[in-house]
Amino acid sequence: MKVKLLNKYSVAAILLMAAAAGLVVIPLVISLGEFVSAALIISGMVCAITGIFLLTFSGGEPVDPHFVGILPVQGCINLCRIASDLGINGNAYFLPPRLTGETRVMQFNPETTYTGGMVSAKGSFPETGQKGLVTVPSCDPLIQDLRKRNRLVIPSSEEQLTQLLRETAGEIFELAPKVSVRWNGSRVTITLHSYRFIDGCRIMAEGSRDCCTRNPCPACSLFGALIAEGADKVVTPGQCSVSASSQDVIITCLIVSGA
Repeated sequence: MKVKLLNKYSVAAILLMAAAAGLVVIPLVISLGEFVSAALIISGMVCAITGIFLLTFSGGEPVDPHFVGILPVQGCINLCRIASDLGINGNAYFLPPRLTGETRVMQFNPETTYTGGMVSAKGSFPETGQKGLVTVPSCDPLIQDLRKRNRLVIPSSEEQLTQLLRETAGEIFELAPKVSVRWNGSRVTITLHSYRFIDGCRIMAEGSRDCCTRNPCPACSLFGALIAEGADKVVTPGQCSVSASSQDVIITCLIVSGA
């Protein structure tokens, strides 16, 4: 097992302390004159103070993105397998509150394809209407956190929704250093450039290629849920692909017309 004892800030602090020791020792060993000796000692003190400051506040490295990326993978795959065993093979559909009577967006996986209309969210399996599986989207804790800590208000206009998606993914949750959002009719394409947690996407694709559209991870479902509530329309993930030549992830959300 590889154990990281020092992070980059600790190493920098140690190097500064070593440099401080060298700057102080040189005037003691070599006669350089009062002015030069004083300058070296002062420089050594500055290095020592800076090193102590860095060492004090260095703390540990942030959580490994690889570890964070693979956390939700098996849970998503498991739910897909359970749904398949129950004869539910439809993709996920994010339903706005007006179609379920709930206060939040719900995820509905029909047996095949969502045909529209109300869906009861009182239980996992609707007793009336279209048959399928109703669950809380995996992104719901993220949305609830946004409401509590960032006073989230989901806009309805395309321009404001675009800004919300970019700020949420790029600035608040820091999923990627750059987030591109493009609208083309009922299709919304989100590109996470240099996605930090891409290792989870690759493992998900290896385990089940359909899982990203049938039971999206928290990151992908976040976009679908925000668009569904803002546009007050049913949204389904059309495709989620990982770039073979880069760290980019491309997510396509389809707004279901008439629903």
